[in-house]
Amino acid sequence: MATEPSILTTGLFGQIEVIRRRVFRLAMTLLAMTVAAYPFATHLLHFIKQPLPGPLTIYAPLEGFLGHLKVSLAAGIILTSPLILYELKRFLQTVCRFPSRSAWIGTGVAAGLFGMGVSFCYLVILPVTLRFLLGFGGDNIAAGISVSKYLSLTLGLAAACGVMFELPLVTRILHRLDLISIAFLAGNRRYAILLSAVVTAILTPTPDAYTMSMLLVPLIALYEISIIVLRIVEYRQPQLEED
Repeated sequence: MATEPSILTTGLFGQIEVIRRRVFRLAMTLLAMTVAAYPFATHLLHFIKQPLPGPLTIYAPLEGFLGHLKVSLAAGIILTSPLILYELKRFLQTVCRFPSRSAWIGTGVAAGLFGMGVSFCYLVILPVTLRFLLGFGGDNIAAGISVSKYLSLTLGLAAACGVMFELPLVTRILHRLDLISIAFLAGNRRYAILLSAVVTAILTPTPDAYTMSMLLVPLIALYEISIIVLRIVEYRQPQLEED
C-alpha cells in the first residue's frame, strides 16, 4: 500500500499536491458527516436552544431548513474532528518537529482545550449574555428571535471560545520554535491586552461591549496561564534531559 509522501520531502508542487489531497479528504469527510447528522438536526437545535428563555421564530420560508443545515454542519465539523486532529498531529510532528509522543499529547490537548472553550461558552457566557441582552426589552417588549440570528450568535460564540482556549497550546508551539520567549510575553503584557481587545472585537459575533468583555477577561487569564505553563516547561526541561 502506497503511503502519502511527507510534506517536507517533496518539492513545491509536491507540497501543494499533498496539501490538496489532505484538504479534499477533509472536505469529503465533512460533507459525509454533515449529511449523516442532518436527521438529528431537530434534537441538536433543541439542545442549542436551551439557554434561550422562549421559542425561536422563523421569519422566512427557508429559515427553518437553513437553520437545520447550519446545525448539521456544526455537528459535521465535530464528527470530522478526529481526522482534523490527526492532521494536526502530523503537522506538529513534521513541520514543528515535535516527537511522535509530544505530537499526540499536543493533539489531545488541542481537543481538550477546544472542548473546554465550547463548554465554557454554553454554560457561562451564553446564558449571561442572553440574560443581559434580552433584559433591555423589559416587560413591555416581546422578544422574537429568529433561528438564523440565534444560531449565528451561539455557534459564533462557541467557535470563538474554542479558538480562544487554544492560546496556551499556540504559545507552547511558538516557544518550542524559538519564536517567542517568556521574557517577551511577560514584558509585553500591555500590548497583549490591547491585542486581546482587538481580537475579541473581531471574534465577538455581536457589537455590544458586554459580550466582548465576557470574552476579553478569559482571554487575558489564558495569556497569564500560558506564561505559567511555559515557566513550568522550562523548569522541567533540564530534569527531562537528565533522565
